[in-house]
Amino acid sequence: MEYGCPICNGLMSIDEICPYCQQNMKDMGRIEDLYTPYSPYEEQDDIPILQESINSCIHLFSCPECIYEERVIVPFKLF
Repeated sequence: MEYGCPICNGLMSIDEICPYCQQNMKDMGRIEDLYTPYSPYEEQDDIPILQESINSCIHLFSCPECIYEERVIVPFKLF
C-alpha cells in the first residue's frame, strides 16, 4: 500500500464550482509545481505555503471564465 494524494494518483477528482460565476473550475495541479521548474524537488520547508500541507497536497483550481483561483487541501490517503 502507498500513502499519497488521491488526485495526483488518479484515484479521485474534485469538482469545484466558482463562487462568482458558477462555472466549473479547472485543476491546475499541485501548487508546489507552479512555483519553479524545480519546486517538486525542493524541501517543503523552503516553500512557505507548503508548510501547512503536512500529510496533504494543495491543488490550485482556476476558473477559466473569471480567473478566480482557489487552493484546495487534499488529505493523503492509503491506497
